[in-house]
Amino acid sequence: MHEYILAAKYEQGADPLMDVFISYPELVGRALRIAGSTAGFWRVDRFVGPEEALDEVERVMTDASVCSECLGEHPGCSIDGEYEVVAEENGSRLIYAYTSGGSYCHSIPFMTTRTVGDGALFDARRRENVYEWRVLLPGETRGGEIFDQLQDGLPEGVELSLSQVGSPSTWPSPDFSQMTLPYEQRQAIETAVECGYYETPREATLADVASELELPKSTLRYRLRQAEQWLTNSAFSDERSDTINT
Repeated sequence: MHEYILAAKYEQGADPLMDVFISYPELVGRALRIAGSTAGFWRVDRFVGPEEALDEVERVMTDASVCSECLGEHPGCSIDGEYEVVAEENGSRLIYAYTSGGSYCHSIPFMTTRTVGDGALFDARRRENVYEWRVLLPGETRGGEIFDQLQDGLPEGVELSLSQVGSPSTWPSPDFSQMTLPYEQRQAIETAVECGYYETPREATLADVASELELPKSTLRYRLRQAEQWLTNSAFSDERSDTINT
């Protein structure tokens, strides 16, 4: 098997869904489950971010005139899509998608399945202006052929790159992901990292980070503690289970 990374970078206006991510840099989208075959394509995505961003994501994805899988708006796409919000929590949305029918979709999963048939595995994530796919291809399939098909007719304002990881690497579990953190806790710990709060010696105080987020220090302290607890539990939960079972 061979693993490839396909990364699409977008300019504003090239794709309605990616426009939402460009407008809300704190918004993150991660595919939790993806399954593709020549019969259709199924996926479940979790989106984490401010409520107004999540409302925009839902509006675009449930718009029947928009192909949420295409690399930018493409007039040749003939795939039908069904989208449904299956879970909604404070700061996150879980959206189920199923696309089928038609004979063409200018998308990574469609081109991959058309080239190799069933058997490819996908991992996808969106943030800011980047939509990145990790693709695991069976046998001796080469990603260059899929890349060439995607490059042919690539919409204006979208730049696609291909890199080969080589042998399959360890794919991250969706359960151990910042996507499972509530949005406010993820925002707090990301900002703390960016400000240098966790550097040695510290480059920023708690007050500095709180000022950056326009939060009271007590609120920030609570959110950081919650995020740190999640990180610790996630990092050591498997190890603890192994110890208990032995």
